[in-house]
Amino acid sequence: MAKSSEDHCHGLRCMDAGDLAPLVTEFTRHPTALGHKSLTVSGYDAAARHLAQWLTLAKIAVPDIDDGVADRFARHRCRCPGIRRKRSVAAKYVRRVRRFIEFLGERGTVQRKPKPALPTPHRRVVEFQDWLRQHHDVTELTINRHGRMVMRLLPALGIRPRSWNAQLIRDVIADFTDREHRFRAIVSTEFRRS
Repeated sequence: MAKSSEDHCHGLRCMDAGDLAPLVTEFTRHPTALGHKSLTVSGYDAAARHLAQWLTLAKIAVPDIDDGVADRFARHRCRCPGIRRKRSVAAKYVRRVRRFIEFLGERGTVQRKPKPALPTPHRRVVEFQDWLRQHHDVTELTINRHGRMVMRLLPALGIRPRSWNAQLIRDVIADFTDREHRFRAIVSTEFRRS
């Protein structure tokens, strides 16, 4: 049986979800129903409660929630009441918050913006994703993430697959990874300053 959000706190000082408490409880039912472990469910619960508490402290009305609010939440220097010990929020935590905001949009609680159309995947990327489905036990989320990554690498690889070789692919991935690490370092530095 699924635990309510209040049960996850076990008497500790959890974030106060306020008027969003029933929606937080409903939100955590979904991962529970999918069979996720209680630690994962409590992580989603904590992220949703934290957002609700922060909205109150930041004086942001629920109908005003949008992607900009999620970005502001991600950058906030946490002084929210509760049992959190960290002053910043991790990327995984922010993804859970964004998922809660999507859930609120699905319930009609917040206005949803239409998602921008994704670029049509290259034929070879679609073949790669189909191969993953057939030969590897991975989720659609993982398959889509791998497809997006390969799509970002294609411009550097060039449009002629016959010209690709192991060295070129290694160099492109190394360059891409290096740029991602530099970008994250810059963002992290800026985040610590704010």
